[in-house]
Amino acid sequence: VALKAIAGTSPGAASLTARGFTGALVVTLGARGAVAVRDGAVSFVPPRIVDAVDATGAGDCFVGYLAATLAGGRDLDVALHVATAAAAACVQRPGASAAIPHAAELD
Repeated sequence: VALKAIAGTSPGAASLTARGFTGALVVTLGARGAVAVRDGAVSFVPPRIVDAVDATGAGDCFVGYLAATLAGGRDLDVALHVATAAAAACVQRPGASAAIPHAAELD
C-alpha cells in the first residue's frame, strides 16, 4: 500500500511521515483494518469480516493486544495481525471489557 493510498483515510499518518517522523505509527481504521507507518514503510492489515454486534470496546481491545504482543517480543506486523483478530472477536459480543477475548480464543 502506497503512502498516498492511506492519505485519504489517515491524513495524520501521511502528514507525520511527510514531516520526517521515523518511529512507528499505528492507525486503526475500524471496519477497514489498520495501517502502520514505520521508517517510511507502510503496512496495511485488512479487516476480518465479521458480523459486528457491539464495537464499544474494540479500540481498547486492539490497543491492549497490540501492546501485549509487542511487550512479548513479537514484531510489529505480527502484533498488528493479533490485535486485528482480537478486535474482530471483540465486536462479535456485546459489552466492553466482557467482550475482550482471551488469547486462547484467537487463531
